[in-house]
Amino acid sequence: MGILAATPSSGFRLAGIEGARALAAGSILVSHVWLFASPDGGTVDLGWLETVAPDLAYGVVLFFALSGFLLYWPFAAAILRRTDAPNSSRYFRNRALRIIPAYWVILLVSSLVLQSAVRPDGTHGALFDPLLLAQSLLFVQHYDPDQILTGIGPAWSLNVEIVFYLLLPALGFIGIMLRRRGRSPLAAALAPALILLVLGLAGKCVAKYVVSPQYPFAGWESDWHSVIERSFLCQADLFAFGMALAVVRVLWEDGTLRLPSWWRLPTALAATSALALIAVRATNGAEHLSYSPWNTLVAFDFAVLLSLVVLVKQTNRRSPLLVRTLEWRPLAAVGVVSYGVFLWHGPLIISLQERGLTFSGRAGFLANLAIIASVTVLLSIATYRFVEEPSLRRRASSRHDGPDPQLIAAAEHAAP
Repeated sequence: MGILAATPSSGFRLAGIEGARALAAGSILVSHVWLFASPDGGTVDLGWLETVAPDLAYGVVLFFALSGFLLYWPFAAAILRRTDAPNSSRYFRNRALRIIPAYWVILLVSSLVLQSAVRPDGTHGALFDPLLLAQSLLFVQHYDPDQILTGIGPAWSLNVEIVFYLLLPALGFIGIMLRRRGRSPLAAALAPALILLVLGLAGKCVAKYVVSPQYPFAGWESDWHSVIERSFLCQADLFAFGMALAVVRVLWEDGTLRLPSWWRLPTALAATSALALIAVRATNGAEHLSYSPWNTLVAFDFAVLLSLVVLVKQTNRRSPLLVRTLEWRPLAAVGVVSYGVFLWHGPLIISLQERGLTFSGRAGFLANLAIIASVTVLLSIATYRFVEEPSLRRRASSRHDGPDPQLIAAAEHAAP
């Protein structure tokens, strides 16, 4: 089975990616256990760890960077290699099969069985209202101020991803048109990333100055500011650096880009860590995933870190320590089922908490984490085995697309 082998059903693996996906999903899970799992619904005092615990929310940014890299990779290859872009209808069909079935199953079970969905008034229970349920099923609930976190709370970022999926073929088309009109292939390939960088920074300005929050970084309220802040408009720049990395990866594959010797570990890792430390120290917990441009810097940091994973030769014996660590079998296996981990943990936290099955204090935090992580992974394995895998087997064949079929396979497996 794919889970035990830590191999996605696409049949193609880029070493380290599943491990990175596992870290992204795991960090979000730990963050939410810390924030919400206590019986009183408050955060747990973790002592000196309090200074870094809020930064676990940046797992969402890592997901965005991964999606930008994996999904734009085939389009970047088409632009730089002057081939046809991936077939749009096939791309949309495969994206839908990757995202929708598991989301619908988990949403329906969370709402109607566990009765742990988020309601518009902030309480938890079943979404028996057909309109409310339909809006969540169709990924449009977050465009209504009264339903900003209705359904599965963390799924707001999935709605952002959905818009990126829908826009990506058009962005790829822009790059191809620029190439055909005489722009350099490199400029044409980087143009879509630049568009999203500018769009996201403009959206952050709109969220800060035009549709201002009730108080600084109040982006989780029932108002239009929160709608803007939780939207693709304000988060688009977080995909841009992953897309730029996809361009670099293609150039590196084709031998037209040679990396300088200083780029390798530990120089690049030290520089990236310094930038990340600057971003973390410049923010407080409220600024994460907000209109703060420090989030943009964190996205850049993640793209640089990913470059240390994807710009290496895919060999088992001579892979860098970072890649070998991310390839640790249990970590990679969690990465395969990370979509389920991302969707299941929120409703599970609510379900256990509502039934008085969570604990308080630091010891309680560790107990909550062990229980919620274990059950979440088990549910995610079941979802992958019985929902995601059958859906992925129905994907349209990509073998006749312009870019390398392996690029298409990697992109098709990308998900939050």
